[in-house]
Amino acid sequence: MYSLAISGNNIFAGTHYNGGVFLSTNNGTSWTQTALNHGTVYSLAIFDSNIFAGTNSHGVYLSTNNGTNWTQTALNDAYVYSIAFSGNHILAGTSSNGVLLFTSNATNWMQTELSDESVYSFAVSGSNVFAGTYSGVYLSTNNGTNWTQTSPISGSVNSLAISGNEMFAGTYSHGVYLSTNNGTSWTQTAATQWICKFSCNYRE
Repeated sequence: MYSLAISGNNIFAGTHYNGGVFLSTNNGTSWTQTALNHGTVYSLAIFDSNIFAGTNSHGVYLSTNNGTNWTQTALNDAYVYSIAFSGNHILAGTSSNGVLLFTSNATNWMQTELSDESVYSFAVSGSNVFAGTYSGVYLSTNNGTNWTQTSPISGSVNSLAISGNEMFAGTYSHGVYLSTNNGTSWTQTAATQWICKFSCNYRE
């Protein structure tokens, strides 16, 4: 299981191989496979009544009825590891093609200037969007249109989390880093042996 998202009383789970997306309406006691019942789903994100699923080699799918039906978006041939919302922008973090952007008045996904990276995770704080990539953390202050790399971090950044003015970056093989100044500087925490892949919850 790669991803989880909650909408009201519904919990959605993105799974590996040919599992697709599963739905639970009773706090995880039982699960039902949705109509997106094939492929690997790396990421799930919910905005209002829209559920977006980032998949393995088939891009992004959209459901507007709690998973009863899914429609493949124009981004239909990418590995999408992460999805986020900022303003009226939808951001998709892909394998090798960086961040792609979709706005409410667009018909296609647009390539941003962060175009040559594998993007594993996003975190949004106000007008700031952070992207965890193979080579560290990037920051956008305009909803993902432009990006600048923050202070270097060892290891690829597979998960990001923000709490108040603290931001945590979970890396592969170099543990967890902390920044209190929007990535201007990072400090490696005491958790130096953790491998954080998609979520930070297991130890090497």
